Amino acid sequence: MKDNQGVDPEASLENYLWHQIPISSAMGVQVELATPTRVVIKAPLSNNINHKQTVFGGSLHAVATLACWSLLQVNLLQLKHDNVQIVIASSEIKYLAPVTTDFKAECSMPETSDWKKFIKMLEKKGKARLQLTAHIYQQNQLCVDFSGVFVAIRKNGL
Repeated sequence: MKDNQGVDPEASLENYLWHQIPISSAMGVQVELATPTRVVIKAPLSNNINHKQTVFGGSLHAVATLACWSLLQVNLLQLKHDNVQIVIASSEIKYLAPVTTDFKAECSMPETSDWKKFIKMLEKKGKARLQLTAHIYQQNQLCVDFSGVFVAIRKNGL
């Protein structure tokens, strides 16, 4: 789906991930949805399979991380904060059930008050932290519960 400027945000984000984070290409990552309120990243079992014929735990963690990172990236770009670097500071993941099919990680925007506090701090101090969550379901069962703290840092000189 194209935005007002004729740009396909999903294709643009996917292209960015594939070129700037090369492991995403090897994992077969695709951006299914990229909006300011929600990002959905999908990946095939075939590229991420382990010896148990389930999705490798590291792949689940990586795709969940990418979903959260991408939500932050989409929002910062929309606010014209393109001079910001995003890094993950910490994460916690709960593997609740094995994933045996192609899978999707979904990240939704946090509480409005948390987002406003994040933007205010970024604009004031040039650095801000935000906790984001992503979930991976299979047949309506929560299989992966991911939470990460992401830090946005204004690049020097910009």
